[in-house]
Amino acid sequence: MRATRSTLCALFGAVLAALGMTGPPAAAQTPEGFYVGLNGGLNLNDSGDFDFRTLGGDLDVDPGFVGLGALGYAFGNGLRVELEGGYRQNGVTEWSGQDVDGTLSAWHTMANALYDFNLGARLSPYVGAGVGAAFVSPDIDVSGTPVSVDGTDVAFAYQAIAGIGYSVTDELALTMDYRFFHALDLEHDVNIGGTATHDNYMNHAITAGLRYAFGTPHTPKPLPLPDPAPAVVAAPPEVPTSYLVFFDFDSASLTNEAARIVDTAAGNAQRASKTRIEVTGHADRSGGARYNMVLSQRRAEAVMQRLVAQGIPMAQIAVFAQGESQPLIPTADGMREAQNRRVEIILL
Repeated sequence: MRATRSTLCALFGAVLAALGMTGPPAAAQTPEGFYVGLNGGLNLNDSGDFDFRTLGGDLDVDPGFVGLGALGYAFGNGLRVELEGGYRQNGVTEWSGQDVDGTLSAWHTMANALYDFNLGARLSPYVGAGVGAAFVSPDIDVSGTPVSVDGTDVAFAYQAIAGIGYSVTDELALTMDYRFFHALDLEHDVNIGGTATHDNYMNHAITAGLRYAFGTPHTPKPLPLPDPAPAVVAAPPEVPTSYLVFFDFDSASLTNEAARIVDTAAGNAQRASKTRIEVTGHADRSGGARYNMVLSQRRAEAVMQRLVAQGIPMAQIAVFAQGESQPLIPTADGMREAQNRRVEIILL
């Protein structure tokens, strides 16, 4: 029995190591919601004292099998609770030094609580414990005697669980675990009268199985984002592009009204992102042609300086002087005309 347990533990460790070498992650823990599980495997029974009159001592029990089914609910944070039903059976070969023929079997129902450890990969170790009832049924005939033991006794049972799950998909996991199962203080009927006391119904089991989670939410693939709409470049605001600034007779100084017009032209040029301004000075025909050329130049420069003062770079301003050559209103030579004493501002 001891050698068999050692072999069993070595096998369990080898399988866990093999699972640990598997590939990239799927779901680690059992997804939130209901699940079902089925397990089966090897059951080793260590029943302890089994006494009846002069017969007493340990039963010699062969390795047997165990089958389990569970319905549970996972909370999505590692914690699971489940109801489990199962059946296990072992052959019995010797009792108190005498050969026997028969089996020792049990049905059980358990309420379990388990916790999955999230390793961030396909593997999810888990531990758990459960309590419930065991329905233990020996069917033993003692060779060479009329003695046989049978009948079913119900006893309190508990178990401890340690295992590991391997997520094949988000819903399906392969499981392998070790279970220690123990029922206490049993009594069984003996055919010749009386009862046989059974102190311990103790089992060690290694099982493998499947666990399937229902209602696993599938995260939809994100829809492709539409191409960003082309950026709309706001068109520069429409502004007047031509301005007239008038001057007093024989003057190159800006009047208040003239300064207001120049400031308006500067503001509009900046708002409309104009990069070139032409400033052209003019004079009337009241003076000589040479004098009027100089006067028109001074008037144009006065407007330029006002534009610069309003934030227009000087490099963007082109200054011209036309003297009396381009009157707005034609007059005879030597005549004054206020409409001809002007500077034209053109925004380009």
